[in-house]
Amino acid sequence: MSKTSYTPDSIKAQATEILVNWGMSADNVALTAEGMLDCDLRGIDTHGISLLALYDKWRVGGGFALDATDKLLRDGPSYASIDAQGGLGFPVSVRAVELACNKARETGLAAVTVRNSRHFGAAGYYARLGAEKGMMMLVATSTKVVCMVPPGAADAVLGTNPLAYAVPRQNGAPVVFDMATSTAAGNKIRLYQLSNTPVPEGWVVDHEGKSVTDPDIASDIVYGSRPGGLTPLGATPGMGAYKGYGLALMGHFLGGTLAGGDFAGSKNRAADASDNIGHFFLAMDPAKFRDLAAFEADMCDVDDSLRATPAVDPDRPILLPGDVERKVADQRRKAGIPLADALVDQLKRISTEAGAQFVLTPQPE
Repeated sequence: MSKTSYTPDSIKAQATEILVNWGMSADNVALTAEGMLDCDLRGIDTHGISLLALYDKWRVGGGFALDATDKLLRDGPSYASIDAQGGLGFPVSVRAVELACNKARETGLAAVTVRNSRHFGAAGYYARLGAEKGMMMLVATSTKVVCMVPPGAADAVLGTNPLAYAVPRQNGAPVVFDMATSTAAGNKIRLYQLSNTPVPEGWVVDHEGKSVTDPDIASDIVYGSRPGGLTPLGATPGMGAYKGYGLALMGHFLGGTLAGGDFAGSKNRAADASDNIGHFFLAMDPAKFRDLAAFEADMCDVDDSLRATPAVDPDRPILLPGDVERKVADQRRKAGIPLADALVDQLKRISTEAGAQFVLTPQPE
């Protein structure tokens, strides 16, 4: 797959150009473009500017409201509920994190839910935003796509329902963990199909519970009409798939049931399916629970102990969640962000159709 690296500023500018010409408000455009760039910088390429190709299809089909305005439904000292009114999840989620953090500074902890939202990118992005404000964060979301089978089931009834957490550091970057509750993210199946490479054993199963490694069949199971689906984290009952199943339900109970989002299994098989996605953001202020210096000392102890653990391969030392993404971001700020040429062609077409300027700029060598 041929790729070219582009300057980070031009990637953000390109996303801005397209979103503005689609009719999104300036404030929402700024928050959405910033979130996309952050994902691309950190190597989370499935949740960066490539999303515009997917969003373009949804937009044409009326899948989200470009002019949506958040509506505060409930508001209390340590909680709030927001209706995104069909808008993309990026901007409303940033505002929800800020609201949760502001409340947590007063009460110690606060939860904000969002309903009637659409895709919000990477859950870890919002967890890190809160951690950068000094808060411990837990983020959960429901999903639209039905693609994961419960252990022993013949067909998919769940989404991947991502979970993320982040822990602040006074003298360093926050710890940030983000995971799908399936054994592998659905987008990885597309990558195996594009490269015509067998899918790893246990990632996808058919209606008889048998592992599927053929990338075309696996893709049809995950994204088409063929029965089966992605396995929960753990892959098989013997390897703890019930744990991934339980975490997937936790993601939905917080991001869906509590927030007021739809359950993918019962809503999104119909032709007129609702796209009502829910999100959950919990902020906790360590300073309200204990002395902040003691908290930081304990964080340093965890960090030092883990990094001092002998590695099987000395060239692959023990890392903390978020280390890899930070390293990638440092590299890409200097060397540019690689985009597949096929994606760039899509962005050119989308820009032309939207009446937007094409401003992607190759990274100077």
